Amino acid sequence: MTKPNEPLSQPAPSPAIDDATMDDAIAWYLKLKDASVTQHDQQAFNAWLQQSPLHHFAYQEAKQLWQDIEAPIRLFHLQQSATPSKRRNERPWGWAVAALCMLGLLLSLELWREPANWDRLTADAVTTPGQMKQLLLADGSSLLLDGNSALDIEFDETYRGLTLRRGRLWVDVTQDAQLPFTITAGEASIKVIGTHFAVMHSTDSVTVPVAEGQVAITDSQGHQALLGGGKQVALINGELGPVSPVALPVALGWKEGRVVFDDAGMSEIVAQLERMLPGRLLLDTHAFSDVRLSGSFPVDQPEALLSALTHVSDIEVHRLPGDLLWLRTG
Repeated sequence: MTKPNEPLSQPAPSPAIDDATMDDAIAWYLKLKDASVTQHDQQAFNAWLQQSPLHHFAYQEAKQLWQDIEAPIRLFHLQQSATPSKRRNERPWGWAVAALCMLGLLLSLELWREPANWDRLTADAVTTPGQMKQLLLADGSSLLLDGNSALDIEFDETYRGLTLRRGRLWVDVTQDAQLPFTITAGEASIKVIGTHFAVMHSTDSVTVPVAEGQVAITDSQGHQALLGGGKQVALINGELGPVSPVALPVALGWKEGRVVFDDAGMSEIVAQLERMLPGRLLLDTHAFSDVRLSGSFPVDQPEALLSALTHVSDIEVHRLPGDLLWLRTG
């Protein structure tokens, strides 16, 4: 028994699992369930598990998630197969509780499957995958919001500000020396007077390429970088990287309706596909770490990009219910 003054032990809190690790875990769970799984696949999975304790937690979460998806079907089957006498004896609130549990599960699954949905409900300006939107602000500045993006707008007589919650944004700022223009994206704060530049905000990074003018970018630690035309900087996990030259036709091709890759890796390709397609892409990023792709593709033709992927590497595209795409080795 616990002594009167002895504190009760509390369960250790579950670790925070980032989206990329969770996606890897789900991809592994699906791979191991597939009838074509090989001994080599099992060895690769064991190696992935050993890379980090977080991978163990993520895999268990993925396993539970996919098992719980079957719960509404099982509950529905039990309801339909119950005898009339049993149904009369059931408490009237029993199925209401079950329905609430099902609703909570389905909402959680929907937010995982389409994490932008919350932003689309609450942001000032949003786009769906494959959609671009032009905006004209009160001061005459113009914006182009790329697919699968969300933006908050805050303008008054003393402040011009935007918050890019997710996605990609092109900005053509009207010059006003007395009223700087501020954009927040993740942990990056970008201040300009008048210029043309873009901001790309993904899960753990923010990238800013500048076409013309000058912008000042500050990270979460207060470090600042000053960028001129033809330069870009990236913040990874809130920290500024080095300023580097940028190939503007590649970085800004999307605003002209083209996706341009120059020896792009799989993470960049997947980020672009999720701007073009609804739902999520599942894959083992380590299995495709050597995939590189160069080329130009229309932003409204994701199938052309998927087809190019299958031609340059050993990738198969499997379509799952709920707008999920599973990319796996052939």
